[in-house]
Amino acid sequence: MGKYFDITFHTIDGKAIIKRNIYSEATETAVWQDACKKVTADNLYIEMNDTTLVNLLRNCVVRIDMTEVPGPTAKRSQRQDEFRDAVNTLSNIGL
Repeated sequence: MGKYFDITFHTIDGKAIIKRNIYSEATETAVWQDACKKVTADNLYIEMNDTTLVNLLRNCVVRIDMTEVPGPTAKRSQRQDEFRDAVNTLSNIGL
């Protein structure tokens, strides 16, 4: 069973490229590769959307952060629970 991650590539100039909601079944240390369209010895190619392909030089990448996030089904059920709680609270008040 895979998990969803937000991957942040930090570059040498202090900027960061964030790729959100990446589904991966890889080990914790290899998740960043699923965020890349292509990985070569010198470059990382990251497809941000249908029209934007970012090319990062590997020697300019300082740090890669991988944060586990809830998947779409977990987010949907959490929203439904929040809605039920709000309706319950309003009905307990008498509205």
